[in-house]
Amino acid sequence: MKMKKIILIFFGVSLITNNAFSIEKIREVKYNPNDIINITAKESLLTIVEFDDDEKVIDGNAGFNQGWVIKKSGNIAYITPKPYLASIAVSEDGETIPRKGIIYPNVKDWKTNFFIRTNKRLYIGDLELSNTRSNYKIKMKYPKEDWKKKKEEWTKKKKKMSKDKILKDLNKIAVPRNWNYYKKVNKRSEDIVPNYVYDDGKFTYFGFDRTKKMPTIFIREDQDELSTNSHTRRIGRYYVKVVHKTGKIFFLRSGKKLVGILNNGYGVNPNYEYDTTSSRKVKRVIKK
Repeated sequence: MKMKKIILIFFGVSLITNNAFSIEKIREVKYNPNDIINITAKESLLTIVEFDDDEKVIDGNAGFNQGWVIKKSGNIAYITPKPYLASIAVSEDGETIPRKGIIYPNVKDWKTNFFIRTNKRLYIGDLELSNTRSNYKIKMKYPKEDWKKKKEEWTKKKKKMSKDKILKDLNKIAVPRNWNYYKKVNKRSEDIVPNYVYDDGKFTYFGFDRTKKMPTIFIREDQDELSTNSHTRRIGRYYVKVVHKTGKIFFLRSGKKLVGILNNGYGVNPNYEYDTTSSRKVKRVIKK
């Protein structure tokens, strides 16, 4: 039993240590233009900084440029320490002689700052070396921009939902209140005769199948023949011209073809509510 307890305790400590090490290697940093970014690197290892999806890295430099490399690729910056060739003084036989020598990255001398410029923002921060830890990846997060994007997306979604609801209300099939219509057809005018006519007390519906031609519809008021406001929609297998009012007499015309439609139910079962569309929830507004 004692042996099992020791193994379990050791295993738990191991998990915590590995998790902490993983967090150090991969970090998320919230962007603030007034904050600096701290990057810890390690010799012979690469650190990447990933910016917003629509950003493009333009350039980047370290304060100690001889000891650091900053490369760019799309929205990612690659940062790594490097050795450099320098002039060093070498003492030989009591004389100081200048020589070329390689200076390798070290914790003390490689501490510096950096800046990275993208097409949208400027980033500044500190660079340092460590012998024990390093950042493999730093992912920049943008809380304000993310909130703004979500708000814009929700506004667009809300507008679309509202538009879809309006279309749904407009496309609802009206409940007929009056089918009492009669027709008079002139010669050679059969192909503009509607298959049916009805009204819902507000609008008048003329249904045509595919074999018919869609005529222009006029309304008789007193002694005048007036054009009508209308729209066309598909209901089942019929194309329906919806005239935005009811009337006693309609004339359907196409060239010399003429069909007269008499509404014998006019005024018998009216809808006294004034509506400008087929839905009470949707009102037509004329822009001035």
